[in-house]
Amino acid sequence: MPPMNPSQNTEVASSISKIPITENRYWAGCNQSDCVQADIAVFGIPYDGGACFRAGANEGPARIRRLSAEIPPVLETGESFQSLAICDEGDLFCAGDFVAEHARISAAVSKRLTHAFSLTLGGDHSVVIPVHRAVNRCASEEIGLIFIDAHADLSDQFQGSAYSNACPLRHTMALEKFSPERTVLVGTRCLEPAGRDFIAAHNMTMFTAHEIAARGIRAIAKQIITRFSGLSNVYLSIDIDVLDPAFAPGTGIPDAGGLTTREVITLIRALDVLPVVGADLVEVAPPLDVSDITSFAALRIITALFAVVLKRKERQQRYVLL
Repeated sequence: MPPMNPSQNTEVASSISKIPITENRYWAGCNQSDCVQADIAVFGIPYDGGACFRAGANEGPARIRRLSAEIPPVLETGESFQSLAICDEGDLFCAGDFVAEHARISAAVSKRLTHAFSLTLGGDHSVVIPVHRAVNRCASEEIGLIFIDAHADLSDQFQGSAYSNACPLRHTMALEKFSPERTVLVGTRCLEPAGRDFIAAHNMTMFTAHEIAARGIRAIAKQIITRFSGLSNVYLSIDIDVLDPAFAPGTGIPDAGGLTTREVITLIRALDVLPVVGADLVEVAPPLDVSDITSFAALRIITALFAVVLKRKERQQRYVLL
């Protein structure tokens, strides 16, 4: 059989996109757009104006949602997640000055934070700036942050902008309920000098991709759990580029030497013993993807987050912000 022409990949993806579906088919058919008491609230922020290299992440939320209609409501371990009330709140940004919209986006996210597990889909990583501000404002207790990313994103400015996707973690570290001491970086392998210096100055915990390859992801997960076991809130910020480009080619900066999809899933599923109250997943760029590999990897990571919520719900443990 001859190899598929790249244009055929585009045609197949386009044909799937054109199949009409209703919103209730999103999230494996578990989306309840009119749900009052949701377990999980999903927000899309389709913005990539902060991308410092290649754009395309603005198409991430729509593509992930569309493909979510093609998966079954069953976890890889066999459990159904149909008992989860998932409410997709739609997109919080369409066009215009994104920075000027920060306050409005924060207000919209804040309405759900203390009532449901919040999941934000980007967009480039700069979209989390107003989201983390909302989490900070609504939290009554300190927050542990697990920042899963190939890059540290700790520049105070990059290419002349403080709102580049190279800067979001620097903004978060300035918020009251977050702190460098309660933040761990996972999968890091590309450091700007400003980020390297910030990490050293604040003695931040960083599990590089190199260390994870040497020690194994289960050992890293165990260390994170021990570190965060006394906290009331744990939040995950996940950049799809933490994955090696073999598993996620469709992203702005596909940095080689990264984690496998299995490693990230294993880490997330191990965290169900912690009060994980929300997450964001960013930098999926469908125009740069091949056969939707990256979008489907993102979906698998999202269902791992669903697994965490499901386990905590079954054990009657909290999964919303305190």
